[in-house]
Amino acid sequence: MAFENLQPLSYGISITLFLLGTASIFLRLYTRGFILKTFGWDDVMAIFLLAVNTIQQVILFMFLHHGCGIHTWLLSSEQIHQILKWLFVEEVFYYFTHWVIKQAFLLFYLRLSQRPNFQKMVWITMGLNTAFLIINWLLAFLQCTPFDAIFHPENHPEAHCMNSLVLLIIPSILNIITDVIILVLPIPTVWQLQMSTRRKVGVLAVIGFGAAAVLISGCRIIILYQLHVSSDIAYILGKMVIIASLEIEFAIMAVNLPSVKALWNKMVGGGSSAGSGAMGYSKENRSKGYKLSSFEPGSRTGGSKMHKSRGSFTVSKLERGSESEEELFRQAGIGGQGLGGQIKVTTNVAITSDDKDAVGELERQDGLDAIVRGA
Repeated sequence: MAFENLQPLSYGISITLFLLGTASIFLRLYTRGFILKTFGWDDVMAIFLLAVNTIQQVILFMFLHHGCGIHTWLLSSEQIHQILKWLFVEEVFYYFTHWVIKQAFLLFYLRLSQRPNFQKMVWITMGLNTAFLIINWLLAFLQCTPFDAIFHPENHPEAHCMNSLVLLIIPSILNIITDVIILVLPIPTVWQLQMSTRRKVGVLAVIGFGAAAVLISGCRIIILYQLHVSSDIAYILGKMVIIASLEIEFAIMAVNLPSVKALWNKMVGGGSSAGSGAMGYSKENRSKGYKLSSFEPGSRTGGSKMHKSRGSFTVSKLERGSESEEELFRQAGIGGQGLGGQIKVTTNVAITSDDKDAVGELERQDGLDAIVRGA
């Protein structure tokens, strides 16, 4: 049986999801700032997202405050007028909220791999995301002539307005397009890694959590169509509050999931912290590994059959390392520097021009593996 009043359900779901999304942001910032010590531009965007998400939640509360979730015929004309005003505000700000979430995701992708093609695709997707935001804003601000007809249609019987279904559906379709691009963008790079299939699936599963937001976006189109055909606008907007909360907060949790997983690994003893000797994503280790200039020079090996040899280098590896570290060390033939009091295994490695590919592969895997460990 349908609820006659959706407000209690809308309040309960929106508040619960908002708290979960906000908590994920704080956990991300704590993990990046104090555990991994790898605070970056994507984390700055996460701070901005915290403010944006709070404003978005206030707008949803204003919807409910003025009567959304209650049947339209039970509301006063003033309440309906206020709902129309806040509907326009939400229309504009909702697009911006999604833009911020996607930019935070894409800034995170920039840390995953230094491969030029991947970086180029990330920047192109950022541009596409921005272009779609501008298109959606133009649709919102130019939907009626004169502009006041959006809020007082009864005062402008001769107003020219776009088809409401177009205004409702096109932004959602553009949103889904960018969501799908962001989901599939890292898949080829991850799948080329020389790691176990199980680990590849684990990396993709963390990224793919955002697919839940895409599915919810598809459900939102159904509610938008109901909003187009129904005269009970206030009641349908009560459903929209629920769907909007689900879509936005799941997307926010997807953005923060890699870092939250790193915190979980530390709590259960399965992850690495900044001082544990984990590779790549602590400042200490990141400055020590994977660059040819950081290796200790040694003597040239005699009688080597390698061509284009540039010399040999002394490389050390901790005996005690994570499975991912050891796997990557084996693939590239190098290891991280040891810490005091730890057993080190030292190897002379001849570096040739052909080894650039191996080092590049290591750097690429370092970034992508960090999804699992909380880049």
